[in-house]
Amino acid sequence: MGKHSDTFSVELERLNGATHLRLAGRFDIAAAYVLDDAIAVIHRRDIVLDLEAVTFIDTAAWLTIMAYEHRVHGWGRKLRLVRVPANIRGIFDLTGTEYLLSEAIGA
Repeated sequence: MGKHSDTFSVELERLNGATHLRLAGRFDIAAAYVLDDAIAVIHRRDIVLDLEAVTFIDTAAWLTIMAYEHRVHGWGRKLRLVRVPANIRGIFDLTGTEYLLSEAIGA
């Protein structure tokens, strides 16, 4: 299953009891709506966001991720970010939310 905008896409796959979402492109406020549509179909599962193909992230996108983390935590599940490019990692380091970052795909 995939969701797309002009500059952003989300590919969804269920793997090892978690839902993996591969994000690609420019992740900004407009892209947050695309991701929200994809997350709406996920119910009470661990979520792994693969950011390897993300080229840009802004504050609105970071806030979106944090809102999902809160929602998933409320389900008693986990949200993890994997394959996060160095240029994207900075926002998580600066905000003290690097705990979301994981090196392992199945984490």
